[in-house]
Amino acid sequence: MARPLRLEFPGAVYHVTSRGNERRSIFRSDRDRRAFLGFLAETVRRFAWSVTAYVLMPNHYHLLVQTPEANLSRGMQWLNGSYAAWFNAAHERAGHLFQGRFHSFLIEKETYFDQVLRYVALNPVRAGMCVSPDQFKWSSYRATAGVETPPGWLDVVSALAPFGGECKVARERYRDFVESRDASKECLWNQVSAAIYLGSERWVERMRTIVESEPRSTDHPKKQRMIGRPSIQKVVATVARVAGESVEMLRAMHGGSLRGLVAWLGWHEGWVTLRAIAAALRLRSEGHISNLIRRCDRELGSNEILLGQLDGALAALRA
Repeated sequence: MARPLRLEFPGAVYHVTSRGNERRSIFRSDRDRRAFLGFLAETVRRFAWSVTAYVLMPNHYHLLVQTPEANLSRGMQWLNGSYAAWFNAAHERAGHLFQGRFHSFLIEKETYFDQVLRYVALNPVRAGMCVSPDQFKWSSYRATAGVETPPGWLDVVSALAPFGGECKVARERYRDFVESRDASKECLWNQVSAAIYLGSERWVERMRTIVESEPRSTDHPKKQRMIGRPSIQKVVATVARVAGESVEMLRAMHGGSLRGLVAWLGWHEGWVTLRAIAAALRLRSEGHISNLIRRCDRELGSNEILLGQLDGALAALRA
């Protein structure tokens, strides 16, 4: 099967959406929403993202993200995987929380950035959840507009840049710009090209050249292998120690949760390639490693022992 295009490069700007499986709710309470924003803050820290807008709807969310490094997929895997594991444990459920992979559009910052800011802010208005975006608590609009103090991880400076910078006048211009559009008549996505590009014709052609020249690979780009990430050997040794097993015994196991935990930590925490994880576990198939990671994702939602081992391993790896 052909691998999908890698729509990732340093400095790319994306509108990102992720929806609940079978359109079910991914936020049941304000506690869930606060937890998700906590994971989003950690994602910003880990992956050096600039998040300029967000909105949390009942069964999906929207983000406007700029990535200084080519790491959107890695960040989204960590964000959705971490929140899904927390949500499943908190609500004593199992199974997929999100509907497959997230969806993203590449955005031309010079022409459509402000319009996507407005689109994200007006989501709850379009859904009939409020009359004005400043009435909705779970979006970035109130912080950007100066109604409330923004969290430290929200890039308000970049959000206000099209309106004159971080000042009172810029916030007023931002509020006027957002509320000047009738949300029910918003048709921004009719202008998307090839289902992934939102920008001018010249920019779209340039983006196609960049995107289609990128290798299609399951490996992490070298730029994402940051100093300070644990090696796969350290991950194996740490999981074995936390579980009270020897490294050799862990490697000799057939199936089981611990090898899945090694694969999960190697992929999400160490940013190690599938090939390297397979070699460390003495397995030949990279596909088998992908299966181990997915299985571990599911099991973390219901296996309290495994969750405890994950917490112990993370604490040791980050010490």
